[in-house]
Amino acid sequence: MGGINRMQAMRDESRLPQQSDMAPAREIWFKDGDQAFVTPIATGEDGDNLLDEIYLYTYKSGNRWINLLSDDEVDTSNVPDTYRPAHKFAFWSYVHEVIHPTKRVDDWIEVQGPGGKKMYKEEVADFRVISLSFGRSDYIWNQLVDVYNDWGSLNKGIVRVKRTGAGMYDTSYQISPTARNLDIPTDRMGDVEDLPVIREYFLGRYGGGATSNNGVASVNDTNDKLF
Repeated sequence: MGGINRMQAMRDESRLPQQSDMAPAREIWFKDGDQAFVTPIATGEDGDNLLDEIYLYTYKSGNRWINLLSDDEVDTSNVPDTYRPAHKFAFWSYVHEVIHPTKRVDDWIEVQGPGGKKMYKEEVADFRVISLSFGRSDYIWNQLVDVYNDWGSLNKGIVRVKRTGAGMYDTSYQISPTARNLDIPTDRMGDVEDLPVIREYFLGRYGGGATSNNGVASVNDTNDKLF
């Protein structure tokens, strides 16, 4: 049977999370040309569990895209045999702002980019998880390692994370230190102690089953982050 009401109900249902107790999404989702300016909260030192590696399945089941953590505590028996989990690293940061090449939200502020190009600033000013694939031959991960080696610790300055490309074969990421001087507000420093370690965050977010493409982990967002 067809009809507007039936089809709309099916669309609405497909956007609803299957887990009522799923942890809120706190990742930054990059699109082509986006660049985030962040202060890493993770130090990168031995035993730092605010930086960790994860394995995450992303696969389609019916009309839903499902994200499921590969972990000893997670039942992955329903994952199709043809899928393998993406290997990623993730770390907590205080995201000061994200600069976008196009205006997708009304309250983003127009700023002048290189060569006078119009760009749009999203003031995030909150703690977020940066989650990226290691990249071919670990090229993305090695950029983070270079920052750590240069500074002696990841949390000593402002890092820019930039995405270029929109497709599976033309997307790249750049992680680079900057000379920008942006501070985490003093009244927010106490919140650092309440941040869950990376593994606990992903268990809470992707450890219990499906997540729908409700704008937080949509088909485009999840697929883009695999490369």
